[in-house]
Amino acid sequence: MNNNIAMNYYTSDAETWDVYLDGRYTAAVQNYLEADGIPAEGVSKIIANAAQTLSYCPKPDGTEECKKTGIVIGKVQSGKTSNFISITALAFDNRYDIAVVLGGTKKPLVKQNRDRIKEYFATTKDILVLDTTDFKDQLSAPKMHQFKKMGKKVVIVALKSPTQINYIADNIFYDSSLAENPVLIIDDEGDEASLNTLVKKGKKSPTYKAIERLKERLARHCFLSITATPQANLLIDTLDILSPDFGVLVDPGKGYCGLDVYHSDSTYTKKIPDSETSLLDDGIPKSFIEAISMFFVACAIYKNRGMQPGDKLSMLIHPSQLKADHEKVFKKVEGLILDWCQKSEDKRDIAYYPLQKILVAAYKEYEEAGVEGLLPFDALEDDIIQAMNVCGRHKVNGDSVPKGADEIYDYNIYVGGTMLGRGLTLKGLAITYIIRTSKGASTVDTVQQRARWFGYKMKYLDLCRIFAVEKIIREFREIRDHEEDLWDTVRQAKCQGTNFKNMARIFALSDDLKMTRSSVAKTESYTFKFWNKQREFQSIQEYIDSNKAVLDTVRTTHKQQIITKQFGEGAPFLIIPNMEFDYVKSNIFDKFCFPDNEKFNKSVIDKLAVLLKRKGLQPKVDIIWMRDGTFSKHIIDCGHIPNYSVGRRPKSLTKPAIYLGDDYQFVTEDTMQLQIHEILDTVTGIDSPTLALYIPKNVIEKLTNLVIPA
Repeated sequence: MNNNIAMNYYTSDAETWDVYLDGRYTAAVQNYLEADGIPAEGVSKIIANAAQTLSYCPKPDGTEECKKTGIVIGKVQSGKTSNFISITALAFDNRYDIAVVLGGTKKPLVKQNRDRIKEYFATTKDILVLDTTDFKDQLSAPKMHQFKKMGKKVVIVALKSPTQINYIADNIFYDSSLAENPVLIIDDEGDEASLNTLVKKGKKSPTYKAIERLKERLARHCFLSITATPQANLLIDTLDILSPDFGVLVDPGKGYCGLDVYHSDSTYTKKIPDSETSLLDDGIPKSFIEAISMFFVACAIYKNRGMQPGDKLSMLIHPSQLKADHEKVFKKVEGLILDWCQKSEDKRDIAYYPLQKILVAAYKEYEEAGVEGLLPFDALEDDIIQAMNVCGRHKVNGDSVPKGADEIYDYNIYVGGTMLGRGLTLKGLAITYIIRTSKGASTVDTVQQRARWFGYKMKYLDLCRIFAVEKIIREFREIRDHEEDLWDTVRQAKCQGTNFKNMARIFALSDDLKMTRSSVAKTESYTFKFWNKQREFQSIQEYIDSNKAVLDTVRTTHKQQIITKQFGEGAPFLIIPNMEFDYVKSNIFDKFCFPDNEKFNKSVIDKLAVLLKRKGLQPKVDIIWMRDGTFSKHIIDCGHIPNYSVGRRPKSLTKPAIYLGDDYQFVTEDTMQLQIHEILDTVTGIDSPTLALYIPKNVIEKLTNLVIPA
């Protein structure tokens, strides 16, 4: 074991167990990662993250039933595979014998996972990596017992399908002696296919049902979802069997290029003009000519930087999900490249000049961007032409990928749709041309998974460009803010010691986007308005008494600051002006008992506080007891309070106003306002304090809408 990890055991908190770090399977993975070029510090971080995750799983020497579900949240293309293989290695070093990896919904992804796992454990010699296709006859309970007698550990890699998952349950874990031992289940891309897509219909989708059956069979296991897009997993009902009991955030290693790098500004994005003919229509748009010419120039630049054997540079063209569109675009690409190759056979031929002009324009794009060490165009020209002649071109549609054909070439161009949207890694992806987008509001997790350009690309980042329509560019900028908010929400809950199940699932999101598929999780939006009013009546006397005590404490503490205002002969208004928002939150909102089904609640206020801090806003708050000493009398209908704001007095606009109304009388341009209304239910005779918060325009404009589980 490398000395970069000084400790022999890892413990994350009191609810976990000591994970032994110094085993030979973990050492094998660590050595593989270091040989793959990951710095020792980065490897140590991967192992520590994996140990933290495993520490939440069932303790290997326990005997009581223990069924857990966890989620490991990473970033798109950030090395999640390394993380779950490290978790598997640690599990084997800590007396787990079997791991099941649900490796994707398509056979190429299963093969990719199987081959990667075998690579990591190649030096151990005693780990069997068996997939449910080629090694189906080896996957049985008797064989598992035989492998155990041979001293073997087993990784079962399966397609995420009902048939294969049920096969594992029925042919291996029907054996109680196997089912009672600790088992690790890794669900790669855990937000895809596993979740119940029929929840709205009150039914169970086939894959979900098969997973449920497998979990029921296993007495001691952890079902671990690995994903970079956890929106659906976090928004499903917390009683669902796939709702996480714990969550672990895995920060990417040094050199990762993701949302912050690519979508903080326009450095790496190029807008495809709305007025331009689409690549799917007749002809070839100017933006595509620019994209593919920049790719060939990038190939030449990369080669002259000292491109090593095995290095790749590639271009992705993502036009739509339709195979017919892939075929159409692929033919255009083939025709264009063949035409350019013919025209560049003789650089002195007049036919080459228009092409040379295109290539020079692409070169100048990099020159004007300040690419360091850029050779003159003349010095790169032959290599640019060479790249055209030797690049591989591949169609990648919904049910097939080139069977290793791209390994033949140093430069590759991929044309495809669905298969390119998740899981597969395109080596050396530098240029992306993407026009695929939804007609309506896009879902965050789907859009984010199409970002195949993310990854560890620092050594050629300056050559990377994303050509996209305006809607896609805008969505990724909005998703950047959303992802930051989601990670902050999970991290803050962890720091505060909040049980993961009890974490407030409220996320900031633009109106242009949806969190996830409606078939999986039902959500509602919460938009901060000028007036955010409590609409549900608190009728539980214990909570009412507590709320009154909270408000009385604030009132007593600041009695010297109270200002009294009266309008006509009505009851007085008591005002504590210019209070710090943090004080109001800590002393009123955090202690106030809202009704269970109230949408304006403590969690919303917590999110408001986070957003204010993120935007650098520190608003003051006026606390106002409305018509102090009197009740606003209403019939409470099923717990709902009708409109309790008093309007203008007198109502006639032709007469001078004595009182402008609750919504207008105390409003200022830059101060929040917390109104306290005493509501009386005329049916039950119960009176209960009720809150309404005003947020001024200059603050509202800087806040983002929220999404909450329905």
